[in-house]
Amino acid sequence: MSEKVASGHFEQSSVSAAALAAYNQGRAAARRQDYPQAITYFTEALAFEGTPDLFRARTLEYRGQCYWLLGKFNEAEADYEAALAASDDMNQIARARARLGELADFCGRYEQAEKLYQQALAEGVQAGNLLVIGRAQRGLGVLNRRRGNTEQAVSHLTQALAAFRQVGEAREQARVLTSLGRTRHARGEYQYALSAHQEALMILESLEDRWRIIQCLNDIGECHQALYDIETALSYHERALQMAEESNANLLKPEIYRNLGVDLVEQSEYDKGIMYLQKALEGARQFGNREQEALTLYHLTRAFIRHGWEGDAVQTVSRLSEVAEALDADRFRALAAFARGELLFAQGERVAAIAELNAAMLAAQTAVDRGVLWKLHATMGNAIDDEAIAAVHRNIAAEFVRQTAEPIQDERLKRCFVYAPPVLAVLQAAGIDPDKL
Repeated sequence: MSEKVASGHFEQSSVSAAALAAYNQGRAAARRQDYPQAITYFTEALAFEGTPDLFRARTLEYRGQCYWLLGKFNEAEADYEAALAASDDMNQIARARARLGELADFCGRYEQAEKLYQQALAEGVQAGNLLVIGRAQRGLGVLNRRRGNTEQAVSHLTQALAAFRQVGEAREQARVLTSLGRTRHARGEYQYALSAHQEALMILESLEDRWRIIQCLNDIGECHQALYDIETALSYHERALQMAEESNANLLKPEIYRNLGVDLVEQSEYDKGIMYLQKALEGARQFGNREQEALTLYHLTRAFIRHGWEGDAVQTVSRLSEVAEALDADRFRALAAFARGELLFAQGERVAAIAELNAAMLAAQTAVDRGVLWKLHATMGNAIDDEAIAAVHRNIAAEFVRQTAEPIQDERLKRCFVYAPPVLAVLQAAGIDPDKL
């Protein structure tokens, strides 16, 4: 495998010393994650006339990535489009197209993202470029996870990881492991998710990649949160927020605020938790991240219901439904229908609540989201008057709990989960001894 195909290096001998110096300074600043400074250097490199097309395209791509990480998506998209048009080099075209796919995906334009990723993958295969192949496969994996197609997601991500391992791209391997961890989390496979995130964290700490370390800490905390190990979750999320503030990683803050809000609501600190959730919502909207907006609205709705603020819950669940339809993904349809069902149940509207919970269950089964499914079935067991049918739902909920608990290797963590009041209630209703899991 040539160096060009493996790492995307271009011939530097045809670039002036001054332009190359500015470019290299930009690359160094980007590695330090000083993205404003990197943009300044890349802009300086682009100002030189007579530079080769491939050099110009690559510089635009890297400047676009810096804009993307700063949440300046219009500028990033303009640079990626310019990089796409600046050179006829197949490797560079495929690289720029994969970047455009990442941007479209982040902004919730899933159909556009899929087309870009598929085209980048075809171009990467044609050029024999494993870097592009890996990025496109990773992108398709993330996209499928967002839509709830988690089996497809794991398949794409496994192929991406193999490509990056073949060329020895450590940072890209860590990115895929993060995506695999999030996909396993979405499936309710928290032990596998933790293992993937911890492996990613080891790689990123060796690379001193602060921004992605922050993401890993946040994701590990979210796994502990899902298992009701709230103290540990809170410590990870507080550490992630501190690092995000120190690194000016504003793009990462909405997700951390969301998790801090959930942690605090679980500890019955409703006012403080809701404050963080509202900050998360504001940040998600600022950056146009509709996935984060949907997740935050879901948790805000549940927090309002638990706190007895039904008027606020009506408003947030209505907006959640709108965002879920705009995203056109079963995962978010399931969350929206679940939240509507819980709200209707809290308002005493049993028949309407059951209809919504059934709709949520259908979408969640398509999305294979075990973490939602056991809660859904438990809620159905409480909402349905027919005792025989209610018992079926309680037993299904208990089975999903068992499937969640049994793979957990850390006994302390397993006990946190099975003895958490919502989980213990499910097990007791089904006549299951938590110590036997």
